[in-house]
Formats: sequence, C-alpha cells, structure tokens
Amino acid sequence: MGNPMRHAFIPLLMSVALGGCATVGNLWQDAPASADKAVTPAATASGPAITMLWRNNLDQRKPASPPGFSLPAVVTTTTGDLIVAGSQDRRLRAYDMSGSEVTRVALDAPVESGALKLTNGLVVVGDVGGNLYGVDLQQGVKKWRYTLSSALIGRPVAVDSGFIIQTSNNQIYRFTADGKKVWSFSGLLGGLAMHLSPSPVVYNGRIYASLSNGDVVALNADNGGFLWKRQTILNNEAAVLSELKVPVASPTVIPAAESGLNEDLLAVPIFQGQLMFLSLQDGSTLRSRDLSLKSSPLLIGSKLYVADAQGAVSALDAASGETLWKKQLSDGELTGPIMAAGLLWLADDHGRVYRMEQDGRVAGRIELEGRIDRTPVATGNGVLVRNNLGILYMLR
Repeated sequence: MGNPMRHAFIPLLMSVALGGCATVGNLWQDAPASADKAVTPAATASGPAITMLWRNNLDQRKPASPPGFSLPAVVTTTTGDLIVAGSQDRRLRAYDMSGSEVTRVALDAPVESGALKLTNGLVVVGDVGGNLYGVDLQQGVKKWRYTLSSALIGRPVAVDSGFIIQTSNNQIYRFTADGKKVWSFSGLLGGLAMHLSPSPVVYNGRIYASLSNGDVVALNADNGGFLWKRQTILNNEAAVLSELKVPVASPTVIPAAESGLNEDLLAVPIFQGQLMFLSLQDGSTLRSRDLSLKSSPLLIGSKLYVADAQGAVSALDAASGETLWKKQLSDGELTGPIMAAGLLWLADDHGRVYRMEQDGRVAGRIELEGRIDRTPVATGNGVLVRNNLGILYMLR
C-alpha cells in the first residue's frame, strides 16, 4: 500500500520517542492561549456546509515544532460542560463551550493523552514523561501525581469509582480516584511503535486491551488476574513503517444480541492488518476482514461502521461481518467515525472533516489546516477536532 503513514507517526522504539518528546516543552513560553471565534471555515468547504464555530491554538506553537496528538475530552461540572485538552507546552487547559479559556494547569511534560473526569471531581491525565496526574480544575492545581514506567498516550477509562490506563510499554494499571495503584499487568514489549495508542475496554467485570506487540489480553477488572491472551499478528517484526502491523485503536465490544453467535465478540482493529473478531470467552478468532484501521469501529444497533486507511467508509453487518455498503470518501487515511446528532463524523490526514448519513450519503465537508489523526469528539454544542498543529476546532 506504499507508505502513506510516513509523515503521520513517529516510527521509533518507544524509549527513543519518549526521550525526544520529554524535552519539547522547553520550546514554549508561558503565553496566553489564543481563542479565535469564527463563522467562516478556514478553507473552502465543498458540498453541504460544515460551520466552524471557533478555533483555539492549544500549543502556542513555534515553527518546526513536533506534532501534537492529545485527545480533547468533555467533562461536566457544576457550572456546565468544559473541554479539557493537553498540549505540547506542558499545560492542561479547560475551555467553555464557546472556546474561552477557563483555566490552565502547569504539568511537568507535554501531554499527548486523553483525559477523564473521576467520580471525586478530579480530572486524570498523563504526560509523555511518564507522570499521571489528578487535577482539580476549579482550584487549578494538581491534587496527586504518580510516576509510571512509561507514557500514557491513550485515554484513561472509568471503572467503578476509579480508572484503568494502558501505557506505551504495554503495561495496564488500575487506580483509585485518589491516585492509589490497585494492581498492574505487564505485557511483552513490541518493536517499532507508532504515536497513537489503544486504550483498554471495560465490559462485564473484565478488561480487554490490544498491545503494541499484537497481543490482545483479557484481565479480571477487580484484581488484574490474567484470563486469556490472543496474538493477532502473524509477523510483527517490521524493519520499516510501511511493513508494520500494529493496533493503534481501541477494540469494540459486540454484545451477543448483535453478534449472531450467542456470545459477545471483540472487534480488534489492526493498522495495516486485519479487523479481527474474537470471542470474549477465550480469545479465539471467529472471523476476520482485510481492513486497515487506525480508529475504533462504531457499533450502532446491528451495524458496525468502519473507516479505513484507504479512505473508504463501510457499514458491516455485526452478525456476519459482511459489507452492507461502502463509500470511497477520501484519498487519505480516515479516522472515526463517531455519532453526533444522528450523523457520522470522520476526518482524514489531509485535514478534511466529513459528516455522513447512516446510509452512506455525504452530508457535509470542510477542509482545515494540517492533518487529523485523532478521532473527532462529540459534544452538546458540536464536534471537536484536533489537528497535528495543535489547533482545536469546534464544528457544526
């Protein structure tokens, strides 16, 4: 398939990649965050219009700065919803839904993870230096910090009153809301790595995680006990990025009611590999499709929507895995879809954002700056998109 990802990710051993990233915060000064309100898109939109409501420069970037990949999160507070996003300038920022900055908290290193609001009101986030934080947004302070063995690149996932994380070196941790480790699990390391990283899935008291070496593991959520492991990549020894098969997106659970097999399935996307359908009982492979995905499949009823690295969007029958329809949407690598206001939203690595009807009809498009590698995020006001240049957009 050539090498369309050459400029998308950082194909380094994770220890090397993180060593470089940990110093980039020194490039920035403590400048106020910009907030540009906009009604007109930054570039010409074709087809039905998608409106850009506002844009914000998260990173206060300088020329030739490293790309940013942090994933914005929406958290609910007593005063309304806030957008929380980390940045390369070692700040965690919170914005209101109009794009105005509410607060910022200084961290020790650049942030490439997502964020999660805990039951005690704190927001948990990780930095590329391997630090994990519980942040009080109202007070604008760090309440606790925990040093990990590696960076958190994905997002924390809630479980009961605490949370689960998966680090870039294939370790999985469970924490309480006050930052106390409950247990940890260590998977085998992989070789070449990419900057995007899966997050665990919590379902019926179990945790399912795709590791960078191709292993999918099932753990007991209460104590971290090992349940099963399945290798999804026949050969993961790649010398160059174009040959690398690696999971970079979280798996998707397909409950038995939609699986057609009277058992729950796990749809595991492998970039430059296959979409695997595994049994949640023992990890056995039940079916597979030759699809290269860098974002999670979206299950809506009995349909599984996927956006592939060749620019096509497909609806699959969740029971059989067969294609119901397919639409060639882009000439780039797609990320998404998500559902917002009844429509599918996707983006590609050329900076284009699309929305679609659930039957495959295109319902809007806009071209933005840079490239987009993180899946859009739905909010009550619109859809958030973050590009590699550190710009956060609110679209509708």
